[in-house]
Amino acid sequence: MKIIAHTTERIEGEVTPPSSKSQTIRGLIFATLAKGTSALKNPLHSQDTADAIRACRALGAEIFVKSDRIVIESEGVPLQSDTTLNTGNSGVTTHFLMPVTGLRGSKGGPITFDCGEQMKQRPVESLVTALQRLGLKVKSQHKNGHCPLQISGELFGGKATISGKSSQYLSALLISLPCAQNDSVITVNDLQERPYVEMTEQWLKEQGIEYTHEKAPTTPSRRRDTPPQAGGDGEKTGTQDVYTIKGGQVYKPFIKTIPADFSSASYLIAAGALFDGQVILHGLDMNDPQGDKALVTILKEMGADIEVKGDGLVITGGKPLRGMRIDANAIPDMVPTLAVIGTQAKGTTQLINIGNARMKETDRLHSMTEGLTKMGAKIEEKKDSLTISGGKLYGANVHGFDDHRTVMALSLAGMLASGETFIDTAEAVSKTFPDFVKIMKSLGGQINMR
Repeated sequence: MKIIAHTTERIEGEVTPPSSKSQTIRGLIFATLAKGTSALKNPLHSQDTADAIRACRALGAEIFVKSDRIVIESEGVPLQSDTTLNTGNSGVTTHFLMPVTGLRGSKGGPITFDCGEQMKQRPVESLVTALQRLGLKVKSQHKNGHCPLQISGELFGGKATISGKSSQYLSALLISLPCAQNDSVITVNDLQERPYVEMTEQWLKEQGIEYTHEKAPTTPSRRRDTPPQAGGDGEKTGTQDVYTIKGGQVYKPFIKTIPADFSSASYLIAAGALFDGQVILHGLDMNDPQGDKALVTILKEMGADIEVKGDGLVITGGKPLRGMRIDANAIPDMVPTLAVIGTQAKGTTQLINIGNARMKETDRLHSMTEGLTKMGAKIEEKKDSLTISGGKLYGANVHGFDDHRTVMALSLAGMLASGETFIDTAEAVSKTFPDFVKIMKSLGGQINMR
């Protein structure tokens, strides 16, 4: 399918963005690990949610999906399971459930852990190595460090070191290790996407889970594509995080309301700022640990008129924006949105420290550079940065790379461009924001899908 976007002059209205994918999937997994009945109110209904539900059912949970809630009934740990488990193309579900398969007890038996074709391209070797040290036997079927995997054994706990390139690796262990037989110590080098780990920690604290967290700087290393002014002398100081998690703990059933998703809302927030008119967004909690709420602060610093009112935002658009330097390491999902915003800002916008955005559904530095360049933007791609110069965009045929965030960001660019823009693989939006086109049209966006 394709999204066809036309020049849009004005965006106006009131809408509620979809609920948080990250919070919904965490809720499903925590509820599966808890003995009893749990409920998620106002969950996200999307392809990623469907993938997570299917996988949690394969681990023994009974899940009932209603329009306003998801009810999860589970016997808790040790989990029951099928001999196969498929997590689709949901990265969160795939990474989080890999260690969960080790909580099936001594009678669990081997399990084939599979996923979608897109997810098979994403490396899991660091997490696999850590799980092997923590008691599991894990083999990549194709011996390439990717899924599908053969997993057996139990998650006993112990000591392991894990890469911080994806926060999902650490969150996966933080969720599962409290249920392991023994205490664990996990060391993480150069942890990125910290807000997502803080989201996981919030769940642990709500559950009363015992763990400690210490961090210390490591030896600085010079970043070859970062100008000296980025860190004073051009050096980056890494960090080492150490988590100590008590084993033998249990999760309790719960009822939780899922907040709106700042990642999905980013396209609506950006549209509200870039076009004339006023947009009011409901259900966005600025106290929620979602890191992507940082887009609000960034846009305000660039000159946007955004007011926080209760659980919502009032965005008055059409204000001139100025380019700035943005370290987006903690918010890699915002890279596509920020790249489009950069094309409309006066001067130059630099997105730095974003190499982790190459490890998503697609290489988002490449996908956004290719798409925006075809539309006339001046954009320079380096190993872990993008430099965008403000200017005029023109309609074009662009590739969405089957990546929901690339597709939605390029759709926004298409509404800003003169002429007509076609974005392929548009069906990818169902992953997190199935009503993207419908909601954008309700605000006046000149956009269709066919």
